[in-house]
Amino acid sequence: MRIKPMVSFIIRDLKLMIRDKTFVFWLVAWPLIWIFMTAYIFVPPTGDGGTIVLNLGIVNLDSSQTPLNGSSLIKFLEEAEYNDSKLFNVKSYQSEEEALRALRRGELDGVIVVPEGLGYAVINPVEKARLHAYVGSRTPESAQISSSIIIGFLERFSEGISFKRVEKAVNIIKWLPVSEEEKRWFNATVQGIMRPLDLTIDHVSPEFFEDRVRTLGWYTIGAIGMMFLYFGFNSGAILIVSEKERGTLRKLFSTPLTEGEFIVGSFLSQLTTLLISALILILVGISPAVGARIVLDPLNPIHLLAVAFMVCGALMSMSIGALVSLLSKTVRGASGMGTVLGLLLSFTTGIWFPLEWMPQPVRLLAVIFPPAWSIETSRRILVFETFAETLILDSVKIFSSTAILLALALLTYRIRIKQYAES
Repeated sequence: MRIKPMVSFIIRDLKLMIRDKTFVFWLVAWPLIWIFMTAYIFVPPTGDGGTIVLNLGIVNLDSSQTPLNGSSLIKFLEEAEYNDSKLFNVKSYQSEEEALRALRRGELDGVIVVPEGLGYAVINPVEKARLHAYVGSRTPESAQISSSIIIGFLERFSEGISFKRVEKAVNIIKWLPVSEEEKRWFNATVQGIMRPLDLTIDHVSPEFFEDRVRTLGWYTIGAIGMMFLYFGFNSGAILIVSEKERGTLRKLFSTPLTEGEFIVGSFLSQLTTLLISALILILVGISPAVGARIVLDPLNPIHLLAVAFMVCGALMSMSIGALVSLLSKTVRGASGMGTVLGLLLSFTTGIWFPLEWMPQPVRLLAVIFPPAWSIETSRRILVFETFAETLILDSVKIFSSTAILLALALLTYRIRIKQYAES
C-alpha cells in the first residue's frame, strides 16, 4: 500500500475543510464555545460555590410572647447559612391562600405556615409544637432539593426546641429531694433520649470537584469527546457518498489508486482532522483564558496510552459513522443523521454530562458505548492523574472494540463502493 496517494487525501481534505466554514464551526468553534461557556458560566471563576438559595414564603399566625415563637423562626430562617451563603430568601404573607398562590405560580420554592400558639407549645413539655410546610416543584429535581433543605432546617429547629425543654425539665428536677448523682443521671438520660445518635458529618469531596481547574480539564476532554462523536459520525457517514456526489469516485478508481488505498487514505485524512481539532481544544483549554488542568507528559507511557485511547475514540466514532452511512444515500441525509446521533450520544453517555445526572436506563448507554470508554479512561489519566487497577482491562476493551469497529467500517465501505460501481 503506497503512502503518497494516502497523504494526498489528507492534504486535499484539509484544504477543503479550511474553505468550508460549516466544517470549521462544527470541528473547532462549536466545542470551543462549550469550553468557554463551562469556564465562565457553568464553572465560573468566582462565586458562592453553587449554594442554592430557596425563595421561602412564611405565613406567621403566631402571636405568642415567648422567647421562641414564629418571629424567632423567621429570624432564624433569614440568618441561616451554608458555606457562608444564605439559604433562604424569606418573604412574609398574610394568609396561607396568598402564599400557596405564589407557590403555584412558581414564585416560591416552599411555604411554611406557623400556627397560632407555637411559642406557648414550644415551652410546654407535654404539648407538640406544630408547623405545616409546603414544597414547590418547578422541576422534579428542584422539589427534591427544596424538600431536603427545608426539612433539614426544620429538624435542626426541632432539635433546638428539644434542648429548651430539657433545660426546663432539669431546672425543675433541681428542686426535688433527689441526690446530685440522680440529677446527673436524669439529665444524661433525657439528653440521650433526645439525641441517641451523636452524628458527625464531614463533607469530603473528590479533589476533582474541589478543584476548579480539574473540573475544567474534565469538561475540556469532554468537549473533545463531543467533537469526536458528531464530527466523527458525520465524516464517517459521508466518506463514500460525498465522493460519489462530487463525481470523483469513478475518477479515483480510473487511476492506479486501489480501493484499500482510497479507504485508508480517506480514513487517515478524517482522523488527522479530528486530532488537529483535539490539539487546538487542549491548547485553548490549558491556556490562561480557560485555565483547565490537563497533565500530559510525553515521557510517561501511561499518558501516551491515554492519547492512544483518544485516538481510538476518534477511530471508533468514524467507524460507527460508516455504519450509519448504510441508512442514507445522500450527503445531506448521512450528515444530518451523523450529527444528530453524535450530539445525542455525547449528552447521554457520560462524555459531557456526568452519568450521575442521568436516569438509570440512560446510564446503560455508557456501559455499552465503546467511544465513551476511551474518553472516560483518558480523563481519569490526564485529569485525575489516577492509574486505575482496571487499566489492563480498559486497554483490552478499547483496543479490541476499535479493531472490531474498524473491520466493520472497512466492510461497510467495500459494500458501498461495490453498490456505486454497479449503479
